[in-house]
Amino acid sequence: MGATLATKRTTAERLAPGIDPNALVIECYANPFRTYPLALDYERFRTLFRDGVDCYILNTGDFMGKKVTPADTLGILEAIIEEKARFVPFGPFSDMETLELERFPVDFSDEKYRREFFARFRDRLAFVTSRETEKGGMDKLPPEAEAALRKALDEIGYPVQD
Repeated sequence: MGATLATKRTTAERLAPGIDPNALVIECYANPFRTYPLALDYERFRTLFRDGVDCYILNTGDFMGKKVTPADTLGILEAIIEEKARFVPFGPFSDMETLELERFPVDFSDEKYRREFFARFRDRLAFVTSRETEKGGMDKLPPEAEAALRKALDEIGYPVQD
């Protein structure tokens, strides 16, 4: 997920004419200044997982139209640090969990939610596959990155056909 971090541009950025400042963009590992192959960051993060380091993805923007406030984020961090966070299976996924939050319900039976989730994962898959040729393939990722995204799309019930 870090390799395909979706975010919006900030008001501090100077954008070319015609660029939508509200469009989601992929900013790998939140590092717009990376000048080396993306696979290096990918492998470094992969090593963290292999070493058993707990890793979390925090949404600090909005979720299905609801703003994630600083109080929400701090509450999540406190629950994790104090070991009070209760993680549950993340929908149909075999190897993902989520923190159950009353204010931000995850409901895979809601078709709108499933479509949004599918669309964002399709964006991530398109980004990963585009790295094979973009910039001469400098940011090509190992095949397991694409395979993980395809697995997630398959598990949610939206397999991607080539």
